[in-house]
Amino acid sequence: MEKVLEQILAELKELRQGQDELRREQIAQGQRLERLEKGQAALEKGQAVLEKGQATLEKGQAALEERLIRLENGQKKIRKELCYIWDDIKKLDNRLTNQEEKLQTLSK
Repeated sequence: MEKVLEQILAELKELRQGQDELRREQIAQGQRLERLEKGQAALEKGQAVLEKGQATLEKGQAALEERLIRLENGQKKIRKELCYIWDDIKKLDNRLTNQEEKLQTLSK
C-alpha cells in the first residue's frame, strides 16, 4: 500500500511539474504574442506614415509637372518673341544697308 501511495505521490508531483512547465510556456507565449502585436501595431503606424508621405510626394510631383508646363509655355513665348525681335533687327539692318548704299552713291 505504501508503494502505491508513493507511486501516486510521484505521479502527482510529475503532473504538477508538467502543469508548472505548461504555465511557464503559456506565459512565455503570451509575452511573445504581446510583442508580436506591438510590432504589428508599429508596422501599421509606419505604413500609415509611408502612405501619407507617398501622397505628399504625389502632390509635389503634380505641382512640379504644372510648373514645368508653365515654364515650357513661357519658353515657347520667349522663342516666339525672339523671332520677332530678330525679324525687326533684320529689317533695321536692311534699312541701314540701303541707306549706306544710297550714301555711297550720293557721295560719288
